[in-house]
Amino acid sequence: MKTRNRNQLGVAVLVTGVVLLLAVAGAAIAASAPTAITGPVTSVGPTTATLTGTVNPNGQATTRYFEYGTSTSYGSRTSTVSAGSGTTNVDVSAAVTGLRPGTTYHYRLVATNGAGTSRGADGIFTTSSAPGAVTDPATDVTATSATLNGTVDPNGRTTTWYFQYGTSTSYGSKTPVKNAGSGTSSVKVSTAISGLTTGRVYHYRLVATSDAGTSRGADATFSTSGAPKTVTAPATAVAPTSATLNGTVNPDGRATTWYFEYGTSTAYGSKTSSKSAASGTSDRTVTATISSLSPSTTYHFRLVATSDAGTSRGADASFATAGVTLGASTRQLVYGHSVMLSGTVSTRQSGETVIVLAERFGAASFNPIATVVTGAGGTWSYATRPTIRTSYEASWKSAPSAAVTVGVRPLVTFRVLKGARFSTRVVAARSFARRIVKFERRSSFGQWVTVKRVRLNGHSAAVFRAALPHGASTLRVSMSVNQVGPGYLAGISRTIVYHRR
Repeated sequence: MKTRNRNQLGVAVLVTGVVLLLAVAGAAIAASAPTAITGPVTSVGPTTATLTGTVNPNGQATTRYFEYGTSTSYGSRTSTVSAGSGTTNVDVSAAVTGLRPGTTYHYRLVATNGAGTSRGADGIFTTSSAPGAVTDPATDVTATSATLNGTVDPNGRTTTWYFQYGTSTSYGSKTPVKNAGSGTSSVKVSTAISGLTTGRVYHYRLVATSDAGTSRGADATFSTSGAPKTVTAPATAVAPTSATLNGTVNPDGRATTWYFEYGTSTAYGSKTSSKSAASGTSDRTVTATISSLSPSTTYHFRLVATSDAGTSRGADASFATAGVTLGASTRQLVYGHSVMLSGTVSTRQSGETVIVLAERFGAASFNPIATVVTGAGGTWSYATRPTIRTSYEASWKSAPSAAVTVGVRPLVTFRVLKGARFSTRVVAARSFARRIVKFERRSSFGQWVTVKRVRLNGHSAAVFRAALPHGASTLRVSMSVNQVGPGYLAGISRTIVYHRR
């Protein structure tokens, strides 16, 4: 009997344990993740917004937060807050700050408990934008006043506006601040300004401000009336030494005079005589012929007009007088060598005849030395061998080029002879008999030091000895300007490295 009772008791305990395990398992199965529903956004400003939603903890201790950002990657989140452990829906919200005005954001509610995490659907909102500001053309422009115009869109925020203006994009002046309201559509605005300077270009722009930020309209310009208007037109009838300058003047209703400035640079330096453009209100064509110009030269010019309202200057323009150019392959050479003269005629045509002229040192005028014909593109060239300093010109259609001068050095020969002797000779278009040359050695500092002065014989030559240090010496012979005489540059021989044992 005792054994039976013990067995019955064991069975009862086993059954009770199974029932308890089934109860716990059922409770675990009944637990579930919270419900998260993303709600609408309220109180949207330029940099802030309030996010809302609903959480049902489903009987488990639950926390919640909002994710937000400019894409569905979000990137930012609010603080984690408890949503309780009830079984009914709980309204939740969170304020976010530091947003960018006029920007679209994504957000969603996230809730978490021991059974899992739920995420609400993605929501979208856009922060308030800064007001719109559009600069419109100025009206009623006079010599000293104008009306500035524009359009402001408050974008639903209380907005003020004003215009900046001045003679550059730094502005410097502004109109009084006025209210544009807080509507959601564009509003036309305007204000009059005065005390302006006649004949000046003014810059201006509209500026609108709200708690969402400040917007600036594009820069615009207007010119106060009064000063004459000038336009520089291309030159015509351009010849080797003359040209006709052209332009238009609008006196803008005031007695106006005009003239042209001209010269070989934008500093000009010369001007035509002043003439009257009357006092009309329409464009008037004006011309002036200038002469005594240099052939084949570029000139700059511009039209200038003046009235009691001010002075206006047209844009710079330029033209090149007809003629022939002249250049030299070198400006210095050694006696016996050649220089290549070359240039171009302004027509750029082949088959044109160019006369080459030369003025040797001591001569009183240029004399023809060759006649050449231009090739493709109007180019020409001529090789010559000056024997003393010579200036050259090229002439085409009786218009001379600018002169080019080529200097000449005498030919100084220098050789090493046997027995530690040296020889030199100076050759040019004149004799250098009895003149002195210098025998020079280059020092360790790179300077040429005179070792010996040598007098040339009747054949402009000399053979001489000189005391030199042991080892290598870099040597040359030179003849100064004072010794070569007028018309020649100093003469210099080639350098020789001499080794004394």
